[in-house]
Amino acid sequence: MSIRLRDTRGRSLAVNAWNWGVLHFAVECSRPPLFPDEGFRELLRSGGTELSAEQADELRQYLEEVVLPLLAPGQRLLHDLSVTDEPDDGAFHRDRLEKNYSLHHDVLVAVIQFLRETGGPIAVE
Repeated sequence: MSIRLRDTRGRSLAVNAWNWGVLHFAVECSRPPLFPDEGFRELLRSGGTELSAEQADELRQYLEEVVLPLLAPGQRLLHDLSVTDEPDDGAFHRDRLEKNYSLHHDVLVAVIQFLRETGGPIAVE
């Protein structure tokens, strides 16, 4: 399962749910809230909404200025927003589901780049 970002020209970027979950949680933790509308944030988490050009730029800026500085290449942001340089073991942790979630540095960079290049609006599917 993944979330797909799609621009109006048909370009898209798929982000698997394990990475998207942590990216979304980082957005949820922004203070003040990046997106104050709780309903919109829920749709952003699971897909089924659209980012306007302004929202896409706000998201890009937040990810680039707040989240990206937390991670060096090769690191991952974990479910609790702590950082590790331990590689993902690829195992599915049934007993501790939170261990399955992490945002990889290269995925974060790809999302930021996609948001920068496409502008908006961007469908979140």
